[in-house]
Amino acid sequence: MARAMESTGLPYIISFTIQKDGKLIDGTTIADAIQYIDKITKVAPACYMSNCVHPSIVIEALAQPFNDNQIVKERFWGIQANTSPLSYAELDNSVDLKCSEPDVFADEMIRLREVSRIKIWGGCCGTDNRHMECVAQKLEN
Repeated sequence: MARAMESTGLPYIISFTIQKDGKLIDGTTIADAIQYIDKITKVAPACYMSNCVHPSIVIEALAQPFNDNQIVKERFWGIQANTSPLSYAELDNSVDLKCSEPDVFADEMIRLREVSRIKIWGGCCGTDNRHMECVAQKLEN
């Protein structure tokens, strides 16, 4: 995807789905994925982020020793968070929406500041205006 995007000449972002263990679904660490993509591209992504994952999972993933390094701190900037703290396996084939309360969700989003330089804040599965408004209010404080 990065090679295809760099050929367009447009700025782009790469977003990963990650797990609590600090790895992508294929087992690659966040740090290794960033280093690899930056190395094989002439025009690297503007930044990296995570998608479709609860902020508490991202916090745990970024705290893993192999992701607690300069490249992740400098290049990992965003999240499109879902509101369920359950893993992909736990959510798979769920018949109803699993959703945390807006205040709980926002608190976890704000905790990301303790382990990262997140600059892009977004929502995914389960988020609605209540969740994102609560995040925005907490970011202002």
